[in-house]
Amino acid sequence: MGHVSEKIRTHVGEGELSDAIDTLNNYLKTIGGDLYNQAIHLKGRLKEYQRNRDLGLGNNSEEKSRISMAVLNLASEIEQQKVERTPSVTEFESQRPNQHQINSYKQQVPTQSVQPNPYHYVAQCMFTMDTMTYYLTQNGHIYMVNPYNNQSMPVGMKMPSQNPSYAWTLYFTTTNIYYLVDHAGIIWGQNYGMPAQFGTVKYF
Repeated sequence: MGHVSEKIRTHVGEGELSDAIDTLNNYLKTIGGDLYNQAIHLKGRLKEYQRNRDLGLGNNSEEKSRISMAVLNLASEIEQQKVERTPSVTEFESQRPNQHQINSYKQQVPTQSVQPNPYHYVAQCMFTMDTMTYYLTQNGHIYMVNPYNNQSMPVGMKMPSQNPSYAWTLYFTTTNIYYLVDHAGIIWGQNYGMPAQFGTVKYF
């Protein structure tokens, strides 16, 4: 199973149809073609369904189910056409932030005593097998939040991607480790030198 298609199925299974369609559109936008056109069409259908529901023109559950099935079918198409791909080692290494970029962004990192306003979080970065919670703020800072005492500290930053195939680079200033975030919100890292999925990003 593909990483993107599985994330879409998870969204649908959890009743997050809007998130599933956003994931489809964000990922397929860089690819284009018929699949992207279908994703745009589904986004329009969902907007129309929501508009009619909000205006009291009826809650057409059958239409919502049809949209959900169309989203799942499109996720299967992504798998069958092998649209998804794992970053190559060379591609991953070419995205490594240079020292000038790191120094420039480090100057913007707040001191540890500055606590962010939770309402300024724009995304949550979830890493597999990591009990800590990571949040992205509006100004591109990454905070680690301890779930046991809710204390937070700045640990990294969002950096622009040098490759249009990826949305941005997640750089941890505390460890000098970086990850690639693709347009579907999949976090890619390296495992013994080989690119692998390490987590996902959920945008608010």
